[in-house]
Amino acid sequence: MPAVTSRRPSPLQRRVLIVLAALGAKRPGPVATRDIERVLEQGGDAPVYGPNLRASCRRMEAAGWLRTLRARNLQLAVELTDAGRALAAPFLAGEQARVLAERRATEVRVLPPGSQADEDEDRPVELGGRWHLACRGDYVIRLDGTTCLQLWNAAAQVTRLAGDPLQIATWLQACHDAGIAVRMQINESTTPEEGTVNGTAPADRTDTWFRQLEAALESAGIAGLTDSIRQAVVMPDEALRSLPAPARLLHVLREIPEAFPLTASLYEEDTEAALADLLARTGFTASQVQELQWHRIRWPLMSEEDPARSLWKNKTDADFK
Repeated sequence: MPAVTSRRPSPLQRRVLIVLAALGAKRPGPVATRDIERVLEQGGDAPVYGPNLRASCRRMEAAGWLRTLRARNLQLAVELTDAGRALAAPFLAGEQARVLAERRATEVRVLPPGSQADEDEDRPVELGGRWHLACRGDYVIRLDGTTCLQLWNAAAQVTRLAGDPLQIATWLQACHDAGIAVRMQINESTTPEEGTVNGTAPADRTDTWFRQLEAALESAGIAGLTDSIRQAVVMPDEALRSLPAPARLLHVLREIPEAFPLTASLYEEDTEAALADLLARTGFTASQVQELQWHRIRWPLMSEEDPARSLWKNKTDADFK
């Protein structure tokens, strides 16, 4: 048997040791050097040429880390010795940790929506290999940026599990899937009710939005948003309830028999850009802005003098540019 040396392996030898340790964990036995080349290439490593790999294997055999042999087809194969396995184990663990860290750094996980499940009944859930009984799970973000999961049981007892954001998200999803109520909060709480705001249902701000839009349109010389239109937008039928407020308004305007429900006091060319900006800032999409300007507003027609004024204005502007 060759003597075992204490020298450090080269980068190529480390890569070979990692491959042999990983393959040996799945299926012990000799590995053809050609297969090692293929694995290294698939792993995105720099290309390794056969002569260099075989020379490196001979040096590792001299160091006592592996043994070489010939298969029946005379293909060269290698396997780790006990000393080689002991040397390769920490290298493999480090490589696996690196790959896992890279994967976790780019993994996207969407948190489950807050649920109002029955918080009077504990349900079992497995987290990190241990079972817990809980009626609610809280994703907690502390002010220093660290995270934890708070598990409350029906007796108002809390268990806190520390972890990074991705781990907490995984556990929160497991709680949600187990039928346990979940929520997110800033900082830890000492009681299940701490920090809860009474009346958690979101307030409907559609009426405020409509009033502000009405005032803005009136300041731009556009009238016609009646109280009946407001009622239809603020308290819509079931079919419109899920639509955003701008889409509701356009739907209501389309249903009005008049060709142009809204009326402008200014010429279209004088207010078109300002109106488009106003509508965009109030939530209308580009296509909705176009529909409202072109098909829902009656613009005044120009008199015979007005086209001449417009042409002279455009000519004058162009001359001074």
